[in-house]
Amino acid sequence: MSRRSAPFVAPDYIDNPTSKDGKKHAKVLLSTLQEDIASFRDEQFPPDILRQIRDMPIYEGNLAEVQAYQQRWQALLERAMAFYPAANLPPDYLPLPASLEIPQFIYHVQRLHLTKTRAKESKSFGSVGALTDKCGDYSVEEIVRMSAVFDNDDEARLVAHREFIDLRAYVFCRDSKGEMLDPERVRFYRTGLIVHALPDFKIVDSRQTPRKRRNDAYNNPLADNGIWKIYHKK
Repeated sequence: MSRRSAPFVAPDYIDNPTSKDGKKHAKVLLSTLQEDIASFRDEQFPPDILRQIRDMPIYEGNLAEVQAYQQRWQALLERAMAFYPAANLPPDYLPLPASLEIPQFIYHVQRLHLTKTRAKESKSFGSVGALTDKCGDYSVEEIVRMSAVFDNDDEARLVAHREFIDLRAYVFCRDSKGEMLDPERVRFYRTGLIVHALPDFKIVDSRQTPRKRRNDAYNNPLADNGIWKIYHKK
């Protein structure tokens, strides 16, 4: 199961957190947290007490080792939770945003299945200028075609798609009764993944045969610069 990230919430300790100034103050504090995480990560990642899995930013250890490494991150984790209080809590168990680059910790792992999947990044735009700022240059003919979409409909949107190979791990854990749970699909390449490996821990590596992406609902792009394909949003 794929997971969104937990939503941002301005912490209660900020004066008037829902006001414009309060939200601005929260963003400044979040930026400071990100800088502190980056500095700490330079010193503490990869972990010196855990074992790397294959050539991936995935590290495994026993319960004591993983708990000891997580403890090093605890102060930063607690600060992050002030901004993302729903993170890793029921009913959704949403993770912290990958942009924070805090490693993901998963316990009681029996099996790890590494996969590659053909996927796409998607961005939506309300003007050609905003699109070209993010996606790069296009031919004059393509600019004309994209501009015509907005000329005919003020409410129109353009959507840009960029195909890429998405690296994922399917993590199989056991519950307190020892029964295998449904796998959790984790994107880990940006954050790193720390797993508490159970006895007889197994790794299945399927990265040599990328899975096919589902059929795309969009065809016949208005523009294509070799990286981003542009469509009239449905």
